[in-house]
Amino acid sequence: MTDIAPTLDTPAVHPTYLRLLCQTLRSHGVDPEPVIRAVGLGSWAELAARDTHVSQRAVNALIVECLRATGRPELGLELGLAVPASAHGPMGVAAVAGRDLRQALGALSRYLPTRNANLRFRLRDTPRGAALELIERVDLGPAQAFIACMVFAALLRLIEAVLGRVPDSLAVDLPVPEPPWRAQIDRLSKGSVRFGGARLVVHLSHELLAQPCISADSAAFEQACQACERLLSASAEVGVRQRVQQLLLGREGSYPTLAQTAGYFSLSPRTLIRRLKDEGTAFQQLLDAVRKERAAWYLAHTRLGVEEIAARLGYADTSNFSRTYRRWFGRTPSQARAGLS
Repeated sequence: MTDIAPTLDTPAVHPTYLRLLCQTLRSHGVDPEPVIRAVGLGSWAELAARDTHVSQRAVNALIVECLRATGRPELGLELGLAVPASAHGPMGVAAVAGRDLRQALGALSRYLPTRNANLRFRLRDTPRGAALELIERVDLGPAQAFIACMVFAALLRLIEAVLGRVPDSLAVDLPVPEPPWRAQIDRLSKGSVRFGGARLVVHLSHELLAQPCISADSAAFEQACQACERLLSASAEVGVRQRVQQLLLGREGSYPTLAQTAGYFSLSPRTLIRRLKDEGTAFQQLLDAVRKERAAWYLAHTRLGVEEIAARLGYADTSNFSRTYRRWFGRTPSQARAGLS
């Protein structure tokens, strides 16, 4: 079975980066709690404890809210600078423990999917050395410039951790128009920065790629790579039940049909039904479970009206949602909100 086709709604981004974004908000005197709740990610306590990936749609919504709350278009650059190597998990360990910069960047290219399934690094050889390109697998929409600047700054910080300095010889293409705050970018990167490119590209010379890592540790590198390979294997070996759950968890309002879900996995609907049955479940059971959990959460943790909750759960008829909720919990949504049995 093929992997889930990349969409904005499948869980893709490690929550560590969202927590760091919230810390960046705090540094500007903005309380992240209402911002998190506004985009449906629950509370700060829930985000702090979360260990599952977040959909790109939710990440994009959070970014837009953070930009609005701070009024700082350079916020992505600031977040990138606040991301230590340790935030990248075993991928970060592999990078800083590599033999040289080329090996470090090779680790990033292979293991970025363990931290963000919607982004890829591609390291390709060039006559003068190599180019590290950021490939966006989904349309990032209004969050694209923020994410490009964040990755750019985080990458420079990681290179600094590998070499002990930010090299003067880097040439960078940024896929954003030249901003009024480009002086901050110039202070960060001492090399050449070109704006308006098709994608983020960092150009490196042969000499720079051969520079040794200041914290090179072959044993640590191998251990970190093994941990990353296990993460990649676990993702590849996830059963169809879990993949369907991940897909449904990434949606809200307009849930995919059985046929649409089968299409994400390049399966026929009949094959998807059979494989789910082999794992002891059915598509409707999984969809009902996602809706049931969200319905209970919305009533307990938000002030959304029953009509709005029904719409977010994909019910065009509020009365149908109320009947379904009563079947699930033995009481109506209104009784649940009022604390009545």
